Amino acid sequence: MSTAIFRQPRAVEPMTRRTKWLFVVISLVILAVAVEAGIEVYLGGDKLLLIVPIGALAGAGMVALGLVNFEYFVFTTIAIRSTLDITKPTAGNTGQAGVGNPTASGLDPAGALAILFILVAFFWLLTRMREGRKSPRPSIHRVCLILFAGAGFLSIIDSAAPSISLLEAIRVTAVVVMLAVLEVMLTDREMIKKLITSIYVSALIPVGYTMFEVLTHHAQFTSGGFSRFEGTFSQPNPFAIYLTMLIVMGAALFPHLSDKKKIGMSILLFFSLVCLYYTFTRSAWIATVIGLFAVAFMGRRRLMLGLMVAGIMVSLVALPSIAGRFADLGSSTSAAGYASNSLSWRFDYWGDVFPLADKDPITGIGLNMSSYETSQQKEPHNDFLRAYVETGVIGTIAYLALLLSMILVARDSMRFTKRRPWSYERSISVGFAACVIAFLVISLVSNVITEVIVLWYYVAFAAAAYAVTRYRENAALLGLPPPVEEPEPVRVGA
Repeated sequence: MSTAIFRQPRAVEPMTRRTKWLFVVISLVILAVAVEAGIEVYLGGDKLLLIVPIGALAGAGMVALGLVNFEYFVFTTIAIRSTLDITKPTAGNTGQAGVGNPTASGLDPAGALAILFILVAFFWLLTRMREGRKSPRPSIHRVCLILFAGAGFLSIIDSAAPSISLLEAIRVTAVVVMLAVLEVMLTDREMIKKLITSIYVSALIPVGYTMFEVLTHHAQFTSGGFSRFEGTFSQPNPFAIYLTMLIVMGAALFPHLSDKKKIGMSILLFFSLVCLYYTFTRSAWIATVIGLFAVAFMGRRRLMLGLMVAGIMVSLVALPSIAGRFADLGSSTSAAGYASNSLSWRFDYWGDVFPLADKDPITGIGLNMSSYETSQQKEPHNDFLRAYVETGVIGTIAYLALLLSMILVARDSMRFTKRRPWSYERSISVGFAACVIAFLVISLVSNVITEVIVLWYYVAFAAAAYAVTRYRENAALLGLPPPVEEPEPVRVGA
């Protein structure tokens, strides 16, 4: 079986001029919120007086956009989600994952967007059903993600703070809804390209803001003697994971871009690498290298392999702080009696977290509650352990099924595009498979599954990988002629 990549006629009405202007106005308002919030953070001022009125206006505009053109509502949501954490009412980011993290509790702009997205998407899906419009069958990935979200709601039963666990479960549900919506929307290559564009547009403000902070020597967070940067995110780790996903997929897609887009992507990926370096997140560094090697190997990019080896060697010599970041993996302890290096600390902390599951081994102690049940008030930094402690045996089974479904979607996409090794669809498949590998690596020592901001972009790539296997079925659902295969594209790059 080979991949059909013919660009077929769309069954969706084109965007009107009025809708385009509405889209532009809303984008500018949201951009103003992010920029002004960033300035307030930099100056140490109070963001609340600014965020509330502009945020309300932006929210109303998003609702209007969702009613007028749902596709652009989805793409706008993806484009702006990466900037919203900086608009939180707190004075600034804490740089830590746990009780002190501003994402730990309370309804912030990101949480409001999640609820808004769920509601608008629900009415969109309901409208489709009432009109009798057919939708692609759900992927196994979506089914398993629904099961994990359900386990999150069950964990509220024994949660010490039900409101916090409920809010976290709602945020995970928003990710489920995003995946469901994208699996319905992504019917052909044109829609996939629009999605990919919105994802990389989302990086402009976080990367640009971080570079400004780096150039002005305004460190956002200091840990272990290193000045770390978290961009518009709540802490360095999720920012680093987000960058890892974008860098890995960007490397996979690069050969299929036009010359002008290659220039733009090259600049964005370069500065993304710089930002990734300044997060000083070792797990993301390692995952990025492994992911890029996976892209080079599965995508048959010999030149990329050579450049990576050379780049790693040069980085180790030119950037001694990289070696210094790994050199602190010694056995020293802090004055408080905790391991001063993060790896030893993780091993010790996992021993403290694991017994928490004894409270309720079936449904867990509640999503996001690990931080509140330990003296150090930190997250577990291991998704497998977190799934067991916070969602119990039920959630652990759902989480393992979710991981398996990631692998299955990546495998099916790779198999489907195997006979077209230089196609755009093959690069999507390779990029997603590499992202899955990076995801699994980071999950061992970090908090990925409940970093909802990261999951928004991960499931977007997952939906794209699933969509490349569904062109012919989607054409049948839309009542269009089956797509016609184009000749094998000329190989671009090495």
